[in-house]
Amino acid sequence: MIYDYREYTLNPGATPEYMAAVREVALGIREKYGVKLAGWYYSDLGELNKVVHIWAFRDHKHMKEAKAQVTADPDWTGKYMPRVRGLIQSQKTYLMLSPDFAPVPA
Repeated sequence: MIYDYREYTLNPGATPEYMAAVREVALGIREKYGVKLAGWYYSDLGELNKVVHIWAFRDHKHMKEAKAQVTADPDWTGKYMPRVRGLIQSQKTYLMLSPDFAPVPA
């Protein structure tokens, strides 16, 4: 498995609205293309307005194909992106590899 690890800084107070957009739109789109949610977290203490997503892919080929499918999906471009575009201040993305002893998301 490989993981797309994403850290976002959101506008102050935007976390609930961002989470609603992910829950209502983005999760289903990603699942449709075989992308597994491996972790989703938001800050409660310390540096606020931070969100972390971790998305699991079978391999590099699956990641490339699924990302292309997600970004081409009309619900992604027409429903999800317009809801979240103004909520995000910054994003960091990392490609993380998993060792053979790590758990695999269901």
